[in-house]
Amino acid sequence: MVKKISENKILENLDADGAHADELSTGPLASIFAYRAFDMRGRFPEPFADFRGALEALQSEIAYLPEMSGEIVAYSRDGRWFEIPTRFFIRRPPRFADREAAEQWVRERQQAIEQGKPGAQLMGYVVARPGDPIEKQIDDALAFRDCRLVGPEENDEICERVARWLADQVNGEW
Repeated sequence: MVKKISENKILENLDADGAHADELSTGPLASIFAYRAFDMRGRFPEPFADFRGALEALQSEIAYLPEMSGEIVAYSRDGRWFEIPTRFFIRRPPRFADREAAEQWVRERQQAIEQGKPGAQLMGYVVARPGDPIEKQIDDALAFRDCRLVGPEENDEICERVARWLADQVNGEW
């Protein structure tokens, strides 16, 4: 849960040069004054002047498991805050392209378990439980989705999409 935070508290540490105030002061996002990025270990206590800064923080080497727990929140001058949907910056592609690939993976893991290979019982436990019937394991593996953070090459497009989404939220009824 994100706590309500005052504008003054966030602005204490905001880099005025990075705020792009000339671009935001008259546009549809004029009321948004700061962004926060959150990872699993809370490594980003300071606010960011724009969405791109928060996104790049999650893409940085110091972020801890951002694909699993990453969040970005935008703060508005009227006290509202908006959690940016992770669908903008976290991709969830299927682990396996088709049923054949999932079945092959399940059968290879099952073979490794039967051969007593170290760690085989734990291999892919979050994808499919080895103790389940084979058909259920295949169905679970086929339904499983990986999580990955978008790459920096997508940042321009994502920033534009988030700005449109956020403008709709800011200007919507509340």
